[in-house]
Amino acid sequence: MSEYSAFPIRDAWAPRRRLRLLRPWSPNPLLRPSDRLEAVLGPLIAVAVLVAIPIAGVLGTSAYTEAAARIRAEDAAKSAVSAVITAEPERTPSRLFEARVQWTHDGRPGAATVRVPSHAAVGDHVTVWLGPDRIPTAAPRRPGAAALSGIGVGVVVLNGTWFVVWLLGQGAVWLFEHRHRAVWDRQWRQFEGPTKRTGNEVASAR
Repeated sequence: MSEYSAFPIRDAWAPRRRLRLLRPWSPNPLLRPSDRLEAVLGPLIAVAVLVAIPIAGVLGTSAYTEAAARIRAEDAAKSAVSAVITAEPERTPSRLFEARVQWTHDGRPGAATVRVPSHAAVGDHVTVWLGPDRIPTAAPRRPGAAALSGIGVGVVVLNGTWFVVWLLGQGAVWLFEHRHRAVWDRQWRQFEGPTKRTGNEVASAR
């Protein structure tokens, strides 16, 4: 085998050899305890990131199921009535329009001030939704509201978990680097001491 063909083989195996040397259980005497811990931390972070995905999916599905059941229960107690506008609509500070309306439901009259379209006029009919207490309430929500609730919970859980894992990883890296710098400074001072003494002895001998 020529020297040129040996280089690609050596380069191809080099990353695999480095990974083998950096394993936490490697007998390599140059590996410090912090190096072994750092080697374990990487796979743990990867596992936490992957595990967060199904957890977020389960929580999002649970939130969707609960929201859908709650919406169905709320909407089942609502009743739609046809009300007639009895006063001129007025613009509210939020730039919406409200007007006084009257209706009859189950033989019982009712009246209230509700939101109406901007083009509504006295005598027009509008749909008013009544709750079980016969008080106007919000219209039934769309089926997609439950899905949006579930998706929102899943996204919040997933992003929150990833953010916490990222913070922990960054904090661990900072601690490792801080410890390594402290060790290097201490070792350098220990190495620098004999060097200075040797230099002073040589200078005094001259």
